[in-house]
Amino acid sequence: MSPTRFRRKPLALIVLAFAAAAVGATLILRPHLATDSTAADSTESAPTDGAAATSSAPYTIKAEPSLVATDAPATTSGDQVQVVLTYASFDAASGTVQANGFAAGLIEDGGTCTLTLTQGGDTVTATSTAAADASTTSCGLLETAAGLAAGTWDAVLAYSSDNARGESEAVEVTVP
Repeated sequence: MSPTRFRRKPLALIVLAFAAAAVGATLILRPHLATDSTAADSTESAPTDGAAATSSAPYTIKAEPSLVATDAPATTSGDQVQVVLTYASFDAASGTVQANGFAAGLIEDGGTCTLTLTQGGDTVTATSTAAADASTTSCGLLETAAGLAAGTWDAVLAYSSDNARGESEAVEVTVP
């Protein structure tokens, strides 16, 4: 065997390997060329030079709205703060009333949140330590003890700290 013939086989194998890699990369990167029959049926033109597809659909830039729906900032009067009871409900799995809420217009840690449930002459309370969040003071989850009497209870959330105090409107909670 001649030395020239010996060198041609590895060179041919290298060229063949590069060609196979190029075909494989094309199928991986652009599989729709080999299998997607809907590409030709589409109203969008598929570029052949590797550029991004374009659409002929019109696009209109609209002006920004002049009025945006926002809540007015919570106002406080002296040390009075608005307290919002966001959730209060009986949890059948635990047999307790669970609630949460926040003090609006106030951002501080360490205040006390108190959930008070009243039914006739009966009163039940649950407390938690408040925590500052991005725009309010959160009460987190408050949960009463299990075994509340059946019926409708009035739930009120109160907040108190060295800087502020307030209480929410009453919300009715039904215990089955």
